[in-house]
Amino acid sequence: MCLTKLKIIFIFVALSNSNVRAQQPQNWKTFWQAAGADTSICSLDSASLSLQAYLIAYGRRDDRIPWSIGEHIDSAKITQIVQNVLSGKADGIAAMKSLEPAFQPYQQLRQLVDRILETKADSLLDWPLLRHSLNEYRLLNRAASQMIIQVNVPSATLRVLDRSGDLLLECPVIVGSPSRPTPIFGAYLTGIITYPYWNVPRSIATKEFLPKIRRNPSGFLSAMKLQVLNSQGIVMDAENIDWKNLSAKNFPYRLRQSTGCDNALGLIKFDIDSPYNVYLHDTNHRELFDEEYRFLSHGCIRVAEPVKLANLLMHRDLLPETFTEDRFHNIRSSMFALPSPVPVLITYALLEAAPDGALYHHKDIYRRIKAIHP
Repeated sequence: MCLTKLKIIFIFVALSNSNVRAQQPQNWKTFWQAAGADTSICSLDSASLSLQAYLIAYGRRDDRIPWSIGEHIDSAKITQIVQNVLSGKADGIAAMKSLEPAFQPYQQLRQLVDRILETKADSLLDWPLLRHSLNEYRLLNRAASQMIIQVNVPSATLRVLDRSGDLLLECPVIVGSPSRPTPIFGAYLTGIITYPYWNVPRSIATKEFLPKIRRNPSGFLSAMKLQVLNSQGIVMDAENIDWKNLSAKNFPYRLRQSTGCDNALGLIKFDIDSPYNVYLHDTNHRELFDEEYRFLSHGCIRVAEPVKLANLLMHRDLLPETFTEDRFHNIRSSMFALPSPVPVLITYALLEAAPDGALYHHKDIYRRIKAIHP
């Protein structure tokens, strides 16, 4: 017999603890549902409450998704809260609510869900997608850091949040196209590179650029400001290369785009210790941030406010506000290590709440949620 049935009242009556007995079954059912927790829990004993508490505080992490971030799991706090609930020292639902993440995106969505339930308009909610989205935001609570970067792919949005949950920066991003999706992972951002080179991924170099180079070697390389490097990293004279006899299977070179305003990475690159060689960066096509459809990259993440992000991460004005307006070429690249690594979480939440109370249901652009919501 489960929480979804009215007969669960007999389970509560059977419990010896007076505080848990006093809670109305329907209140617990509504809370578990609104919090996106497991509504199949059949009793409020220590083991069940602990299981729910961990879920509500930290979410359920998919072990198949790469995650190299140090986790902050406060087991002592959860144990104390569960004991207080069972002993009657704390109101059960209020105690469980205190475990929920303070991060603004999570709180906005939870508060919106509560308002919808109060008005009896719960038919507006897609419960499987809600549970999945809340779980994505709960993963932020695992990061042991004073600052956290979240990139939510379906909304093509970057947020920087502090440990207390406040929003420090929010801006549009451009993420991977459906054919070249941005991967979901958790890793550390470790440094900032100004005037970065773009080392063209081999797949792009051989499949996209090589056919164009073969048709017009000097013209294409010059227009793209591309250098050709051999296996030792030495810049080659492109005019001495027999391009017509090269193919994707026979391409011993590496292409690198010179630094400057025409560089595909723009003027700023944010290094991430990612297993996918995915990073955040500026762009030389900033006009694309005004588009509603921002699924245009090869997988990396283009940031609309790179100067603000850089200064925020460095805790100082590393770059002037006009930095990305400079029009220079072949400037020496510089590397700046962050005072401390900052966790970056790439999430895939389809539901978000706006400050004005609107509920946004983003398109499943990569069709990742088919198993949850066909």
